[in-house]
Amino acid sequence: MLIIKTMKKLLFIVLLLTAGSLLFTGCKKSGESPSDVSESKLTGKWLYVKVVDVEDGDTDTETFSNGEYVTFNKDGSAFNSESNETAQWSLSGNKLSLNYGNETEVAEVKKITGSELVLFYQEGGYTSTIYFKR
Repeated sequence: MLIIKTMKKLLFIVLLLTAGSLLFTGCKKSGESPSDVSESKLTGKWLYVKVVDVEDGDTDTETFSNGEYVTFNKDGSAFNSESNETAQWSLSGNKLSLNYGNETEVAEVKKITGSELVLFYQEGGYTSTIYFKR
């Protein structure tokens, strides 16, 4: 009887440790880790898919189908066809800085793969999530 109680306690402890380790270790989805962000992955032409803006609880979604794009060049310059603006860009971890001369915007790279890019921008009560494809 003592052996059965000891085995039950041991089994309970093993199960508890296993469950705890599963809670604290998770799977990262491919392309979503900030360590996956690199200048070489970002460089090139990205077509707008949609922009989701949220301000004070109101959501506005704009979809694109006319070929609007952003190009990130190797020399650090960028061009946005949607706004017809040029900028200088730099990358630090998963933070993308766009300098438009007198204004700098910083976006977080939420996802980057060979074919998808998702940027997130936040300022005060305003957020913008921008989806691109190659």
